Amino acid sequence: MRRLCLSLFLMLAFAVASYAQITYTSLDFPGGTLTTARGINNHGDIVGAYRLFPPRHPLLIRHGQYIPLAPNTFLGTTLSEAFKTNDRGDVAGSWVDDAGFSHGFLLSKNGNVTTLDFPGASDTYARGINESGTITGMWDLVDANGNLLITHGFLWKDGNFTQFDFPGSGDTYLFGINARGDLVGGWDEAPTSPLEHGFVCSKQKCTSFDIPGISATQAEDINARGQIVGAYLDASGAVHGFLKSEDDFTFLDFPGAVLTNAWGINSSGQIVGNYNNADGSVHGFLAQRAN
Repeated sequence: MRRLCLSLFLMLAFAVASYAQITYTSLDFPGGTLTTARGINNHGDIVGAYRLFPPRHPLLIRHGQYIPLAPNTFLGTTLSEAFKTNDRGDVAGSWVDDAGFSHGFLLSKNGNVTTLDFPGASDTYARGINESGTITGMWDLVDANGNLLITHGFLWKDGNFTQFDFPGSGDTYLFGINARGDLVGGWDEAPTSPLEHGFVCSKQKCTSFDIPGISATQAEDINARGQIVGAYLDASGAVHGFLKSEDDFTFLDFPGAVLTNAWGINSSGQIVGNYNNADGSVHGFLAQRAN
């Protein structure tokens, strides 16, 4: 994730935290040294990345089959990762050039790859896409020494960028968008701030939220029902996933993992994300409520 140096902003003092019965399935590219799962659409298609040898490349998981995405394009040779896919099969993600700068991409269902660069940005990160083809993400500016100056959110549609900032924020990290156009992400007061807060924005209003008693919260996807998934940082510095349904939080931890991050959710409530084992290995997962 772009940031998890976050903190507490008690907007949801009456929220309820719970540990529901969740079933987890590990996702691992055959023979791979790394697998991530970042997004899932309403058909159950999962996107993320795989690695045999560095670097990682975009991945589609469909009906149990692990399918490299656009292997004959530059995405098959550069450090790149898919983050979200819509029901049409369009995929949004990011790739890194030889100089170390990040760019967004749109991989259309027809196989065409479009690079996305916010005008004047140092880095551009594409993180979400909805059914209308609107892409969300972030762009930043860094100085000559590589120090981060500021980060803004963006929306992209049909070749046009629009900057998005959570009201009153210093930095905005925009991750997910649903079919209605609701947005989720994180915000802080300045690049040097150790605090970050989750947010959800509809066409009517923007609301900041944090998990009560937790040091940090970041929202990373939202489905058509308004359910939100993301990650939080506890007092010891460990990362855990969460599911937010209205004011109820369900905590998500892959069994035995030292880190769990929930990245995507579809309208059926299926959740995908990543987990790390104690040996540092990275795996994807699919989670859903037990029957």
